Amino acid sequence: MEEQILAALAQFNLFYRELDEIYHQYAARQGIGDAALWLLYSLRESPEPMTQRQLCAEWHSPPQTVNSALKRLEQQGCIALEPVPGNRKSKLVVLTETGRELTRRVIEPVMLAERRALSALTEEERAALTAVMRKYLDALHRELG
Repeated sequence: MEEQILAALAQFNLFYRELDEIYHQYAARQGIGDAALWLLYSLRESPEPMTQRQLCAEWHSPPQTVNSALKRLEQQGCIALEPVPGNRKSKLVVLTETGRELTRRVIEPVMLAERRALSALTEEERAALTAVMRKYLDALHRELG
């Protein structure tokens, strides 16, 4: 039993690293960093502007990583930081026209590829995939706190 669990864990970790590498290679081909890819993804996906804190929470990323990526995107003219009404500390991250064009060119193809990849699975397989991942993550949270 333990041997099977170790083999499954090794396979799962390989899958995770391969998935991460797919996105990393795509981002590199587009000339952006991994953090920028995911921040732009969130901004494209969200119907409303998000704060840096929301972006950190969504991607489970340290504030320093998010802040550095946002600064680069701001310097490139892809985002603007706007004050949140009634809150001096928080700023909304808003896509500029340059940023919207970048998301059309870089992020929307990722989203389309993901939809196509998931559509290669049956409805039952998609449901099983998400259910099993949720169960595994919940168990890992319990184990590691």
